[in-house]
Amino acid sequence: MASNEDRIRQRAYEIWEREGRPHGEDLKHWLQAFQEIVASVETDGQAARKPRSAKAASAPAKPKSAAKAKGGAQSVPTTSPPPKPAKTTGSVTRH
Repeated sequence: MASNEDRIRQRAYEIWEREGRPHGEDLKHWLQAFQEIVASVETDGQAARKPRSAKAASAPAKPKSAAKAKGGAQSVPTTSPPPKPAKTTGSVTRH
């Protein structure tokens, strides 16, 4: 079996040819191929797993936090923004 990268490369090439071999669209084709391959790998992985019992599969999932909390306010996890990068000085121009 070919590695996923080989599969992506082959699929990107097929997409490129199908679209008439346009110049400069390589990243678009690579990302499209990547998404297709990842989706097919996930689908194959899910099909190989045994399904849960009918009762567990049909019952809606309950959030664990809702089962534990009995009235009152629930805490909401918060995150802080990432630190700002240090400003650079010099003659380098960023694009």
